[in-house]
Amino acid sequence: MALVILIASLAGGAVWLSQQQRDGLEAGTLIAEDAVDALVGRTAEVRVPWGSLQVTVSEPLAETAEGTQAGHDASLVGVQVALDGPEDLLVADRLPDGALEDPTFTLVADGEEFLLEGLNGWVKDNQVAQVARRQYVALKGEPAEIALRVGYDGVDQVVDGLTGTLDRSAAEPLYQLGFAAGAQPCGDPLWSPEASDAGKAVTTCLVSSSAQRPYVAGLGWAPEGRSWLVVTLLGGAPTEFAGPNGTYDVAESESTYLLDGQAPDEAFALNDALPAGAVEDANDPQVLVFEVAPDRPTGQFEVRTSLTGETEVATGKQGKGKGRTRTFEALVALGAFV
Repeated sequence: MALVILIASLAGGAVWLSQQQRDGLEAGTLIAEDAVDALVGRTAEVRVPWGSLQVTVSEPLAETAEGTQAGHDASLVGVQVALDGPEDLLVADRLPDGALEDPTFTLVADGEEFLLEGLNGWVKDNQVAQVARRQYVALKGEPAEIALRVGYDGVDQVVDGLTGTLDRSAAEPLYQLGFAAGAQPCGDPLWSPEASDAGKAVTTCLVSSSAQRPYVAGLGWAPEGRSWLVVTLLGGAPTEFAGPNGTYDVAESESTYLLDGQAPDEAFALNDALPAGAVEDANDPQVLVFEVAPDRPTGQFEVRTSLTGETEVATGKQGKGKGRTRTFEALVALGAFV
């Protein structure tokens, strides 16, 4: 009888082990959990155009922080992404129709790829949410190689999950961002013949800032070996000017911009690119984006404004006749070192 019981026990154990094998999480199973505390693992700082992310990849685990078990012949690798605070946000230049993007996170284990969609959701209406996210992926066994690929608009960076080292690849310029150059006033205006400033209405402009950026939303990454120079300009077009027969009110004006003789790739009003609900700048600054060499020396920035002015001119003897409108076209140029 004892022998029969022993055989039955062994048979039952075999059934239990088989069930445990079946209960192991299927490879690729994704488990999202709240990132209430730090994830133990290898951490790297990964920059995207709008911020600096702290990315942590765990070693293969038997269970998640909340107790979900991998099961037999399986493991779990956790990934946590955090934006610690406003100090981790970067200046994100964008065109009016450009949008900030969510980075993508793909875990690569022994060559097999798993897209971690639970780590998305950072950007909404061009605003960045400052919250940590965590997701686990179930893997078969314990992989010998683990990496996390972080993608942004076609450029990938790779975190080695075993060492925490980061391959920045084409995103390297994000880690070399310099400070924006300070304000540069434009020089004296240069007028076309017979035109000049009218009284106290002095034509002027101010380059309030200029900065090189590897990425501009709506334009994308700068071509290899190049950079975007983003110039913000205040003022420029006068409301009136002096010409033949007196002072002319400006009826129409059109400005063109040049940097070392080169036209901008994009020009737009800064207010048009503000996030929804933001307070507009009453000065109506203009933004110009030029493609330049990263090591360019200081050069000549020009604003050329074509003006159509109107003034009322008396007619008839002794100027007692009905007045008529006279138009006059003028050109004024301003420059600054940028």
